[in-house]
Amino acid sequence: MKHTLLALSFLLIASLTHAAEVDGVAVAKVDFDEIDDLLTSVVLDQEGNEALRERFYQKKQASEEAQAKMQQAIMNGEPFDPMAAARSSMHNDDDRKRVEQLCQKFLLEMIERNFEGKYDLILKDEYRSSLIYSKIAIDDVTVVVKQELLKALPIKDR
Repeated sequence: MKHTLLALSFLLIASLTHAAEVDGVAVAKVDFDEIDDLLTSVVLDQEGNEALRERFYQKKQASEEAQAKMQQAIMNGEPFDPMAAARSSMHNDDDRKRVEQLCQKFLLEMIERNFEGKYDLILKDEYRSSLIYSKIAIDDVTVVVKQELLKALPIKDR
């Protein structure tokens, strides 16, 4: 996954560098930290994702509980198994990867539908973003994306 992200980041930077030389290129960004939980909720609430949603939330809860247990053990000076803590992480989980893939697909389709070719490049702005400098203005479309995700979120009691 890291290699894929690195390659994708390189391509984005290369595209951005090329785009800076072309007049009339429109670039925007989405603050992914702002929409990540909402995007995940929308995708998991879609029809056909019921089993994935159950597994994902169960694993997420188990991971959070294991993390809290490990932190409590550290605070109390008790021994803990670091390998068990690592196993409880969802970082390399297949369901987590599937959710990320579905989120990317949904976001891509939503961007195409809502911006209809307005932007030549939309960057994912997050903590590990590769974008450091740009000579061209980058619009932030996070609010529009967040609004569309809120509209797509089914209303139900949890």
